[in-house]
Amino acid sequence: MTQKNLVRYSTWKPSRPLSNGAIAYHNAVVNASWHKENIKELIKIVGKKIKNSDIVVDYGAGTGTSSIYLLKYLKTNFKLLLVDNSPSWLTKAYEIFHLNKNVSFFLLEKKVDGYTALDETIGKNSVDHVVSANTVHLIPNIKEAFKGIYAALKNHGTFTFQSGNIIRAPRNRGVLMIDDSVNKIHDIAIEIIRTDKKFNKYKNSLDKRIEKQIQQRIFIFPTPRPIEYYLKILKSVGFKNEKVTYKQIKVKYKDWLRFVRIKRLQAGILPEIGGKDAPRKEEQDRDTIITKASHEFFRKLKKQNPLATARSFTAEWIYVSVEK
Repeated sequence: MTQKNLVRYSTWKPSRPLSNGAIAYHNAVVNASWHKENIKELIKIVGKKIKNSDIVVDYGAGTGTSSIYLLKYLKTNFKLLLVDNSPSWLTKAYEIFHLNKNVSFFLLEKKVDGYTALDETIGKNSVDHVVSANTVHLIPNIKEAFKGIYAALKNHGTFTFQSGNIIRAPRNRGVLMIDDSVNKIHDIAIEIIRTDKKFNKYKNSLDKRIEKQIQQRIFIFPTPRPIEYYLKILKSVGFKNEKVTYKQIKVKYKDWLRFVRIKRLQAGILPEIGGKDAPRKEEQDRDTIITKASHEFFRKLKKQNPLATARSFTAEWIYVSVEK
C-alpha cells in the first residue's frame, strides 16, 4: 500500500493455528446458494461505485466468504481490507488471500467495553468504500460501529451493508428471517428432549436451563432490530442519500442444514445441552437433536408455509447503502 493511502497500523498476521470452527463455518457457507445470491445483490449495488485504485473494506469479513466473491466479480483493480474482530475466523481468510498483493488484514482489538472502531484500526478518512455482509445484526453497540465507519471513510465514500435478520413491516406472509428459523428449530428441539426417551437425561431441570441460557442464545443470535433503527442511527452519525433494497432469496434445506449444524452456532441454537463449552458426548447429542429438529421444521414449512417448496424456504435480506 502506498504512502498516500497508508492506513494507521500494519496489516495483521495470524499468531495461532486455524480453528476447526472457522473451517466449519467457511465450508458450510461459502458455496451455499443463499449466500451467493446475497453477495451477488451486494455486488450489484456497490460494483458501479468502486473505481480503480479505490480502497474497499470488507467489514466483518470473517472467514472470507464474502471477500471471495467481491474479488471474483468486481472487475476494477481495488485494494481490499479484510476487517474482523475474531482472530480465529480471520486466520481462515488469511490462509486464502495472503498471497494476493491487493488484500490486507486488520483485527478489531478487544477493549473492556467492546472492540476498537474502524477508524481507530485503519485510520480516519482512509478508505473509499465499506461493505458488510451478514454482520451488522450481530453488533451490540451499532452506533459506535457506524461512527467508526463514518470516520474511516473519505468524503463521499459509501457504506453498504446487508442482513437477513432485520425486522420490517409489512413483510409478506411466509417470508422468514434467520431468527425465525433459529427459534423454530430451538422450540422443536426442546419438544424432542421432552418426548424422546433417548434424551431423558436432559429433561431434568430443563425449564430452568432454558431460562438460564437465554443470554447465550441471544449472544450468538441477537434479537433482531427494525430497519428504522438502523436508518435513524445512520442519519444521526452523518450519513446521507440512503437507499434500501429488499430481496427474497430461496434457501435450500440442504444448505441451511449445513449452516445450523456448525458447532459454534449450535451453542446458540440449543445451549440447554452442554452450554457454551459442551463435552463431546453432549455436543454429539446436541447435533443429533438439532438435525432432527431441522428436518421436522422443514417438513412443517412444506405443509404450512405458502412460499416453501419441496427443496427450499423463502427468506428476505435487506440491503442499505449510504454516503458520507
